[in-house]
Amino acid sequence: MAFSSDAEACDLSVVGHVVTSRGLLLRGEVRIRDGKVVEVRPEAGDASGARRIDVGDAFVLPGLIDPHVHSLSDLSEGIAAATRSAAAGGVTTILEMPFDDGAPVWTVERLEAKKAMVAEEAHVDVGLFATVRPGGGVRDVAALAEAGAVTFKVSTYHTHPDRFPRTPDDELREVFAAIAATGRRVCVHAENDEIVKRLVAELQEAGRTDPRAHCESRPPVTETVAIANVLELAREAAAQVHFCHMSLPHSIELIRAYAAEGDPVSGEICPHYLLLSEDDMEAMGPRAKINPPVRSAPDVAGLWDLFRRGEIDVLSSDHAPWPLTKKDKPNIFDNASGAPGVETLFNVTAGEALARGVPLADLVGVATWKTARLFGIAHRKGDLAPGLDGDIAVFDPSVEWTLDQADLHSNAGWSPYHGRRLKGRVTMAISRGEVVYDGAVRSQPGRGELVRHERDVR
Repeated sequence: MAFSSDAEACDLSVVGHVVTSRGLLLRGEVRIRDGKVVEVRPEAGDASGARRIDVGDAFVLPGLIDPHVHSLSDLSEGIAAATRSAAAGGVTTILEMPFDDGAPVWTVERLEAKKAMVAEEAHVDVGLFATVRPGGGVRDVAALAEAGAVTFKVSTYHTHPDRFPRTPDDELREVFAAIAATGRRVCVHAENDEIVKRLVAELQEAGRTDPRAHCESRPPVTETVAIANVLELAREAAAQVHFCHMSLPHSIELIRAYAAEGDPVSGEICPHYLLLSEDDMEAMGPRAKINPPVRSAPDVAGLWDLFRRGEIDVLSSDHAPWPLTKKDKPNIFDNASGAPGVETLFNVTAGEALARGVPLADLVGVATWKTARLFGIAHRKGDLAPGLDGDIAVFDPSVEWTLDQADLHSNAGWSPYHGRRLKGRVTMAISRGEVVYDGAVRSQPGRGELVRHERDVR
């Protein structure tokens, strides 16, 4: 099985166990020229004149894609730190969320400003989300797509009127129809606003400010009822809808039922729902406060079972790099929700997934080619094939190590996985033929490129 184009010469040759969407090539070779893959060989050859990197028995994966990164939810992070952290985790493409502190990306002007920021700061490649301002912002959807928004995100839960507002159902109908017309996928934060707000008020009135109270304020039905509602609204509009950070097996079962009937629906899970449970809240406190919350041990086991069965579409980090000054309040409800994770996305998940019987192709697919196809960037990203960008993550499953948050590259300075013993590690990242990480970050701000939707390049 050889995949090639014009492969007379190349700049870089990478040899190892090559993983592609078409199969595994034991001791295969990927050849890159001018930042693009030119040949994928089932056996290593003699690429004369090229720099040769032989990774031995490590796996040569497509560069990882994280479709859920909040670089500017807190301005202390920024594009530079988030993409530097991404490079160190083998993530060569991020999709950057639009809910920026003080400037949600819901106008073309703000999208253009963010594009300029990417050009100046990014270490790796970036695709941009846009959002839709409640109360008339639907009129800007087509222009935002034309200006380069790869995808859109809206929320059924109201966090803040500017930074993260709720879009009510009557507007969601219009928003879904408008985004469907652009050919983009629309991502949804699905939690029921009314139930959560009432439970938070009741728990605080009862004096409950302990970490577990956060989980109790968002019981499973607050997620599943929101998903069921959005599925029906999306069906009416024939919208491609993607559910962010699903925390429950039943959530996945709901979208699978609609997908089986032909609806273009998908969803993602995050490492914290696979590795943490509500039992960790006591020890970790606000550091484990995430929306939706971490769930019960049986829910965690159920997610792993679905992963083994190939029912997961996408793995994302939901990177939320809050400084610890926003995660240290004694009242759990006074703390920011979310945790940093783009650098640890694959490292904390892979060893556990392989040990639990998740097939290698499924593990890699949810972090690469499946994500690229769903978000319209497979013309450049997500696989190893001639013509695609020369993005590679080298993963060595034999490395055993302990994660130390002091070694991470986000400005957040902490990790919910600090001290965790791991097996398997990303040891190198290559972005468009350039080594950006090999135990240290080698890239510089400004080398990252903007990634556009495939509709924009036809």
